[in-house]
Amino acid sequence: MISKSLTDLINHRQRSLQQTRRIQRTIYEFVLRHSDNFNSPQFKSISNADLGLLFQITDEQVFDGLLGQLCEQSSRRPLAFRLSTRMTSCGGMTTMQRDNRPGALPEFEITIATSPLFDTFNVDSVAKVGGVTCHDRLQALQRIMEHEMLHLAELLLFSDSNCNGSQFKNYARRHFGHTESNHRLLTPRDVARKKLGISPGDTVVFDIGGRTVTGVINRITKRATVLVADAKGTKYSDGKRYSKFYVPLNMLRRK
Repeated sequence: MISKSLTDLINHRQRSLQQTRRIQRTIYEFVLRHSDNFNSPQFKSISNADLGLLFQITDEQVFDGLLGQLCEQSSRRPLAFRLSTRMTSCGGMTTMQRDNRPGALPEFEITIATSPLFDTFNVDSVAKVGGVTCHDRLQALQRIMEHEMLHLAELLLFSDSNCNGSQFKNYARRHFGHTESNHRLLTPRDVARKKLGISPGDTVVFDIGGRTVTGVINRITKRATVLVADAKGTKYSDGKRYSKFYVPLNMLRRK
């Protein structure tokens, strides 16, 4: 039975950290050779097929291919992969969805956030992912995928997953050498602070409709939310009225 085989493997297989790092390097080199997009470790583009390739070779090397087999057996369809440009504060997400129809099977999906992955190495030369120092995008992507694969394993075997739990941390350390459950990748707020020197609460100016406008940054995601004083605008908790503008970060200048 696949689930029992995977349970035994994930709970009992032991490798030294040196062996783990050797396997990870093998995966790294394999993906560089066979991906259509990864022409260098600091790749500029990525596709769902690249995620599938990375998952497959990692599953084969670390879990004897059992993770993908159990996923397909449980849902009667292959694991889905997705890239997200909207996720900005985490590296990835693994979901299990099941509708309310009698006999409905769960569907599993691994999503990778592209903005933190690409933005981080546009600004910094290294990043900590799972507590492991990564020197390029491919290393960071590997660590994120490894983390999400453990979420998938827990969902398949236990119908729940918690990366702050002792079980998950034990799996992450044993199978991948991870020492932390979080990924220290840059958010849009971090990028704005490091590259442009602006943060929420700062007064900025920007040009719109042929005029220069002054406002205060309220929030930073893919764009900045800037509040500009306006007697006809919406009343906020400070008792003043503002109009709200969504401004690309490269249009802002700190005042």
